[in-house]
Amino acid sequence: MTKNILRCSHCNLYTLEKTCPKCKKPTLEPKPAKFSVKDKFGKYRRNYKKQQAL
Repeated sequence: MTKNILRCSHCNLYTLEKTCPKCKKPTLEPKPAKFSVKDKFGKYRRNYKKQQAL
């Protein structure tokens, strides 16, 4: 068992388990990735996000 709350990306259920008790899919931490000034892939992520908005 983890000490952080986890969220199922399929059914959006919050739980402490590594698998969702409702749909049996793996759960993820809902926190965003840590910010880094030296992010070497940030340029690509921003370009991808900009293309998805169009």
